[in-house]
Amino acid sequence: MKRITIAATLGLGFACVAAGTMMAVAQAPSKLHNSKVTTQYLEPKYEQIYLKLKRRQILEELDALLSPVRLKHEITLSVEEGDESCKGPNSYYSPEEYKLRLCYSWFDFLENEASVEFKRNPGEPFTDLTPGLVPGFTRAEVILGGTVGVTLHEMGHAIFHIQGIPRLGREEDAADMIAGFMMMQFGSSVALTTIKGTYNVWHHFNALDLRNNKSVPSPAAEADVHSLSGQRAVNFLCMAYGGDPATFNQLADALLPPVRKPNCANEYHQADIAFRKTVLPDIDQELMKKVRAMKILRPEDFKL
Repeated sequence: MKRITIAATLGLGFACVAAGTMMAVAQAPSKLHNSKVTTQYLEPKYEQIYLKLKRRQILEELDALLSPVRLKHEITLSVEEGDESCKGPNSYYSPEEYKLRLCYSWFDFLENEASVEFKRNPGEPFTDLTPGLVPGFTRAEVILGGTVGVTLHEMGHAIFHIQGIPRLGREEDAADMIAGFMMMQFGSSVALTTIKGTYNVWHHFNALDLRNNKSVPSPAAEADVHSLSGQRAVNFLCMAYGGDPATFNQLADALLPPVRKPNCANEYHQADIAFRKTVLPDIDQELMKKVRAMKILRPEDFKL
């Protein structure tokens, strides 16, 4: 199903958390490389997306950003059409292959569905049943946030598997939490952009499910290993509000159920403690300093 994360941001987030500083925003130093990482661009039917991602050198940037991580096994990062699992739209990590696949179908979905304003009748309000672009959000935010979200989620699966990190609870929820936590490590403006985009993606999926099932979740969605799409949208926003209430207060007031808000700070704190105890010890501090000098996550870099 739709398992989401952008490996680009994981290594960068490691650096930010460890140093206790905010990231600036540019191009990956091409010489930084994780010896455990192999990259692949596989040509697809989505030729224009393939060409843009390759020109952007997205995988090379991901490799550079992962350079501080002492991975315990080799991993392949690919952008491809993949097998049937890629037709979702989707992206996914294959533990038996140690391979993280970013599917072209996901980038196509971000560009042509989730970031497109849904046509409504004059005066018709935007509700939980309305898919597409959330009012007040931008296409660039959805494309960037959806890209960051999908890779961070899938890299969360990879890190859990490769580093042997135990999970207490459902792995899909844990992968969402590490993705949301990482988004908060780049400074308030980048966090706002990526969280808004990720929220929009899950609101879109939730609206489609509700529209197709007469305003109730489908049995398949309720039985899935992932939380319901509406829950995922709220979980990401709660993580953000808990970590930076000043930046996310207005968004939380508009979109976060009041009953959830009081516990959001505890949810962010819990994720912070878990990250520091399980992931941070496997970071090379000297390479981390070089990663900190990188600039990244400009919306214009991810327009397709």
